[in-house]
Amino acid sequence: MTRGKRQALIWTGSIFAIVAVALAIFISTLDQNKAKKYISTAVTEATGRQLSIKGDLNLDLGWISRLSASEIRFANADWSKHPQMADVGLFDVEIDLWQLLTKFRFVLPTVTISRPRMVLEKNSEGMANWEIRAAPQPVPEKRTEFPVIQNLVIKDGVLLFDDQVSKTQADLKLIQVEAAGFLDAPVKLKAEGTYQKLPLTISLDGGSYENLRNSKEPYPLQINLAMGKLKAKIDGNLTEPLEMKGEDVTLDIQGDDMANLFPLIRLVFPKTPPYRLKGHLKHEGNVWSFSNFSGRVGDSDLHGNIRVDTAPKRPMMKADLVSNLLDFDDLAGFIGGTPGTGTGETASEEQKKHAAVDNQERDRIFPDQRYDLERLGAMDADVRLRAKRILAPNLPIDDLNATLNLNDGVLSFAPAAFGVANGRMEIYSRFDGSKRPSKVKIDARLRQLDLKRFLGQSSFAQKSLAPISGRIVLSGTGESFRELMATADGNAFLAMSGGQISAMLVELAGLDVAESLGYLVRGDQSIPVRCGLLDLQGQNGQMAVQTLVFDTSDTVIQGEGKIDLRDERVDIVVLPVPKDFSPLSLRSYIRAHGSFNNLSVFPDPVKTGTNSWFKKTFNVLTMLVLSPFQPRDIGQGTDVDCDALMDKAQKQDPKGIVVKDIYKSSGPKAREPAQRHASRSR
Repeated sequence: MTRGKRQALIWTGSIFAIVAVALAIFISTLDQNKAKKYISTAVTEATGRQLSIKGDLNLDLGWISRLSASEIRFANADWSKHPQMADVGLFDVEIDLWQLLTKFRFVLPTVTISRPRMVLEKNSEGMANWEIRAAPQPVPEKRTEFPVIQNLVIKDGVLLFDDQVSKTQADLKLIQVEAAGFLDAPVKLKAEGTYQKLPLTISLDGGSYENLRNSKEPYPLQINLAMGKLKAKIDGNLTEPLEMKGEDVTLDIQGDDMANLFPLIRLVFPKTPPYRLKGHLKHEGNVWSFSNFSGRVGDSDLHGNIRVDTAPKRPMMKADLVSNLLDFDDLAGFIGGTPGTGTGETASEEQKKHAAVDNQERDRIFPDQRYDLERLGAMDADVRLRAKRILAPNLPIDDLNATLNLNDGVLSFAPAAFGVANGRMEIYSRFDGSKRPSKVKIDARLRQLDLKRFLGQSSFAQKSLAPISGRIVLSGTGESFRELMATADGNAFLAMSGGQISAMLVELAGLDVAESLGYLVRGDQSIPVRCGLLDLQGQNGQMAVQTLVFDTSDTVIQGEGKIDLRDERVDIVVLPVPKDFSPLSLRSYIRAHGSFNNLSVFPDPVKTGTNSWFKKTFNVLTMLVLSPFQPRDIGQGTDVDCDALMDKAQKQDPKGIVVKDIYKSSGPKAREPAQRHASRSR
């Protein structure tokens, strides 16, 4: 709650104390109606708001005087839909005149407030109803000046809060107040209601009034809050308790999804699995800091520091986050997906429901969760996330170092750098949520990825392939990652130069039965790789194969086809052509066809397709029938001009960001052994 709101609460309560002290002497000399009229006129002239006392007004004078008034109403701002800002059923206060006159101490033996109803609100133009013309500000400047209330009783209190600027709403009912008996007795308060239409309960245990009035020591405070699935515990001190600021506390917070924090603190977080974090919360001026926190988010540990400056029009958050072991599934929320919900995964009930819906579309891998664009414009951010190790059983991902920036609705990674397969993958992206439809650009750069890490522990994986490098540049529009891919324009290439590969794997790819059997009998060998290139270009989610070449000393493989990002399907045909003689070769086109999640590879000798069992059976029979007529050794397989291929890749990478990595590890010199080997084989 801001300082203005707190002062409004204090002012509203203190106005009755002012009335009690200032008018205590002469109220008894007036009749009730004249006294009520005098008080109402004085407050109305001072504030510009109507104060009315509809009920009884009584004063019993004595050393312990008692003033009571009922049905007190204080008018709201003229733009509000609520006619009253404050409405009190009964206000009853005892005043120790002896302490006031002899010791100048403001002591209230008993204060009883019954059925108070307070409305605090701010309209869409930023005007607050607690901003009152010429209103007195009876807020003590020193803690020692705060009145001593020996017994405080509040019954059936209600607080309504509505901020149209931040779209924040609260409705609280006070169910317990304990601040009675002795000056050293602790203060206890309990309230329940709703916040942003979520059920809310608050319990507060504070220091005593003696603590409150001691200006040399901070005021101890413990708060337990529950809002929906969110639970928070605050334990520490306030250095300036009268203004409810100077927080220096420990915050222990847990919930089902950090994205659900937005209605509470107006900070944007991606969707996450259940979390629990504990750290040091401090408030100085307009700056909040959550420092040295640690805990878990899903199956990942997380620690670091967060700093939020609320002074700018859009709050500015700076964060430095570190994870020693990050579960890769927990990052799904960054692209609009649902965090992992598989066996052993930490997930909320809501996330499990979303996952159940997603499982109905098993062939789709791009998430269809729509981005909340309104939230992106609510704050600015500068966030760094480092993961020392990444848990990704099906992917060779090692670490992460990402820098995220959010400025006026534009979200960018610059970059998100992953350690992948002993190499690096850098993703530069820009998501412009300030426009409709939102525009997205992704620039992914792959640097020297070791294919053996992708192939696992198979015997083929032990053969030495040169690292691959490449670049993927896509741009599109949409309100989800799936819409983005469906509208994507751009290009992509993957290139490799040099290295070696399993001879048996190459022969099997060319359906060379004789040589495959030979390697099976005498043992697999490695053959040199000259070069390889996959070049894709497309529009509106349709990526056509411009070049697909993989050249070894034994075989050259070329292909054609397309990748459909809209429907997430692949349809590519390749033709392996041996460079040497073989007595038994079932040379045929080979088609890779199907969804991203269910890809099949099958011979297709006359390009009839492989999308049914009938067609697959037909293809096998056709391949066997045509086998005797296949050419055996007529020199069709010739060396590819690898330098020309790399020059073509260079055109897709004009600044040489990635291509130079290819030449660095396996340039022309690395291809010379492959060329000599090819000459010997012919």
